[in-house]
Amino acid sequence: MGVKGRLKDMSLVDIIQIFNAERKTVAVHLGSELGYGRVYIKDGAIVHAAYREFTGPDAFFQLLAWHDGEFEVEPDAAAPERTINESPEGLILEGLRRLDEARGKGRDAGGNVGDLESIRLMNRLIELGIIEKA
Repeated sequence: MGVKGRLKDMSLVDIIQIFNAERKTVAVHLGSELGYGRVYIKDGAIVHAAYREFTGPDAFFQLLAWHDGEFEVEPDAAAPERTINESPEGLILEGLRRLDEARGKGRDAGGNVGDLESIRLMNRLIELGIIEKA
């Protein structure tokens, strides 16, 4: 039996962190007004993502930006192909960096809001156990 929920309550990062820690094999199906996407996890590692015409890391980065929508976890689902070889931690960090950078483009260069966002992101990753404090 799979798990269902809303991304408002549990983000894609949270979902991946749980299945990474448990070394599970699942497919995470995501749906919203933006469309439909999938992320496949094998033995805790992200191996494939698909969204619209995107696959691999590009699809994953698109899905990581979703703040609302629904998800459903399908246990023991095999990925149709392997398009991702990066570590889950590295992929998430890169995705969050890109989100932070995209948010920063709309701001005045006069403030340090990007720095504050980066600190918040890093603290959240530490809290989730994805990275450790040095």
